Amino acid sequence: MGRSSTSTRGRLPVSEIRADDPALTRFAGAIPLVAFMTQELRLIPALRDVVRYRGRKRLYVPHLLLFSFVVGVLVGVERMAHLEWLRDDAVLLKWLRLPSWPVRKVFSKALESLTEAGRTRLEALVGELGVATLPAGTTSVVVDIDPTALVDYGTAEGSKFGYCGKGRRRRRHYPIVASLAETRAVLAAVYRGGDQLNSAELLAFFQRARKRIVDTLGSGVTVFFRGDSGMGMTPVVNWLMEQGHSFAFALAMRPQIKSMLVQAQWSVDPDDEMIEFTKVAGRVCGLPDGTWVIGIRRRDDDDENPAQGKLLPGCRTYRYQSLITSEDWEAQDVWRFYNHRADCERVFRVGKQVLGMGHLVSRTYSANAAAFLLRLLAFNIDIRFQQKAEELAEDQGRKVHRVGLQWRQFRFYCSPGRLLREHGRWILRVPTNPSLARVWAFYRPLIGTPANGSAM
Repeated sequence: MGRSSTSTRGRLPVSEIRADDPALTRFAGAIPLVAFMTQELRLIPALRDVVRYRGRKRLYVPHLLLFSFVVGVLVGVERMAHLEWLRDDAVLLKWLRLPSWPVRKVFSKALESLTEAGRTRLEALVGELGVATLPAGTTSVVVDIDPTALVDYGTAEGSKFGYCGKGRRRRRHYPIVASLAETRAVLAAVYRGGDQLNSAELLAFFQRARKRIVDTLGSGVTVFFRGDSGMGMTPVVNWLMEQGHSFAFALAMRPQIKSMLVQAQWSVDPDDEMIEFTKVAGRVCGLPDGTWVIGIRRRDDDDENPAQGKLLPGCRTYRYQSLITSEDWEAQDVWRFYNHRADCERVFRVGKQVLGMGHLVSRTYSANAAAFLLRLLAFNIDIRFQQKAEELAEDQGRKVHRVGLQWRQFRFYCSPGRLLREHGRWILRVPTNPSLARVWAFYRPLIGTPANGSAM
């Protein structure tokens, strides 16, 4: 029996290398994503409206550069310098409608050219796409509002010193993001410098998030707000009480709160004897009428792994937390409902680990603000992309594949392929791989039908 033509003995054969295949792409899996963005979301005209460029004709149109930046973010480009990874990919250039791949400076100029009015329109586009992820007939929405710190290791415009985790004082930018608990999509965002939040700015952000929900779903929708201790400022609480919106915020350990927690009567959680609860009317602690203060304390017996919460003077046995809410629920129910707020950290976790949200792209404030909003837009696009693929699969009776963005980036979007023209239609040939074949079958309908000029 003869040996296979692919096997050899002794030294490996010397191969000739030809890097001249214009039909080969390193990002075959990104083609369904780009097709969805252009055909379903109509993102290119939307970005053209964001830029509203009316100047002289240029080789690189600004809104196409923003579109290419979003695609680069979704396929795994973390920083501006990494955009060079997409260079010389003829197939990707064809789908992005670029004459050639721009250098980093061209992308930077496009981001910097976005005016404040343009960033406002871009933020509205992010919110519209976020609300579109909600199912039809939604009557109640939970909105999680949380700030995040983007560390500046240089001297970017607008950065200020502040607490950035692990006790370090670093220069930072301090944007705020509102996300929908039902789909984890971004509802609203504001990019800020490193200044500390004030009540007027925070109240305006709450009003913007509420208006976007009401304008889309109607005035009859029920809106429930959640946030950490920085979100429960007195003007915000008073406004929410006037509007009749429910809320649950963490409460800072002020002297009145500490005194109440020490003197309160506690009840043990029936599901966990290490946790105890108490509930007091807000007016007892000097808070607005109609609010309730929920106290939580955990027994702290392990010095190496302390329980969550803060120690109070004279009490080394327990660690304490407190919440403020407008709902007259059982203390355990408020606490468990508030704990679901931890899901909102997914926006920042995915954004920083996968979409490069934590990296500043320039020293100018306008470029960093535009890049931050474009990454939030990419986050919402990915959610809608997955939703659309699942809807088509369910309608056609196919198996639904639920995989995260990080998995798709490294195993699907960055998979190779060859785009060929055959008998008047395009053929995308991809490697033989059972795992990838199942994923291709799931996302393939988002490209279009073979009759429209595409096939696989």
